Amino acid sequence: MSDLERLLQAPLGPLYLVYGDATPLVDDAVRRITEAALAEVGLPAFNHSEYRAGEGSAVDALATARTLPMMASRRLVVIRDLPEASDDLLQGVVDYAKAPSETTVLLLSGPAFPKVRKGGKNWSARVQNAFKKQGTVLKLEARSVPTARYAHDEAERLGKRLARAEAELLVDLVGDDLARIGHEVDKLALFVGDREAIEQDDVMQACSQIAASVVWDLSTAIVARDADSALATLHRQLEEGEDPRKLLGIIAWQLRVVLEAADLIRKGASRNEVGKATKLRWHQIPQVEEAVKGGKVQGAAVTLGRIARANRMMNEHRAGDRRILERLVLELVGG
Repeated sequence: MSDLERLLQAPLGPLYLVYGDATPLVDDAVRRITEAALAEVGLPAFNHSEYRAGEGSAVDALATARTLPMMASRRLVVIRDLPEASDDLLQGVVDYAKAPSETTVLLLSGPAFPKVRKGGKNWSARVQNAFKKQGTVLKLEARSVPTARYAHDEAERLGKRLARAEAELLVDLVGDDLARIGHEVDKLALFVGDREAIEQDDVMQACSQIAASVVWDLSTAIVARDADSALATLHRQLEEGEDPRKLLGIIAWQLRVVLEAADLIRKGASRNEVGKATKLRWHQIPQVEEAVKGGKVQGAAVTLGRIARANRMMNEHRAGDRRILERLVLELVGG
């Protein structure tokens, strides 16, 4: 059970701090806490107030929080845009947290705290320490979120089934930005219509302009150590305007599938078993078998290590994506 689920199952408290760069998760947590509180505030017009931390009126939020609710058991006060908060507001929040109103839910949210200025105060530590004593602190960071799992959960929320392989493919195609992943899952849910399962072809068609057959042409050439075919396919896609980063993601996805299939083949799995486990097309499995028998399939550590290094180089350098990708393909082909 996640921290958010445990939080929502507990009785409402007086103080909530929800922040972090995992924006979709922060927004979802704020929404769910707000919904839980609204069930107890009676008429929202009387007892539900929202403020933007950067606005001058935000300091009024604390006076509102100290006011008894009208004809209800709770009052809800929400302060958003935490990075824009002034020192006066944050000092007021710390002071309020020492003796919060028992009839108010005060909710602070945002991607981060204001940057610490030279000679200024570290409000992140001060506010968190104050809230932890009588309230709840929920920090949601993108780096701690398994992106494929997030895609799976978003699909499940929409009543769709997105298996691990398809979720990993989606992340390879669109990147690890959670908001973008959520948008693409929404698009996929509409794309498949009444069907429950989202398949690999759905992901390729809805989230990539590159045909699955072209992807396999490139990956097959790499597996077969056919440098001429691999570079020809790669250059054709680059000349047609494909983003080298997206091509890198597709290569990573396809080679992971190939490595999984190769491992099963080495263990004596039948073609039917390999097909069910990896979802490779029927004509692709003999090609992987031939590559395995010929000793052409490199080890997973070597292959994925080279892909990871290429990805890191692309992230570190604004230019040169194409050269980095070409070098990777040559390394994979050359062994």
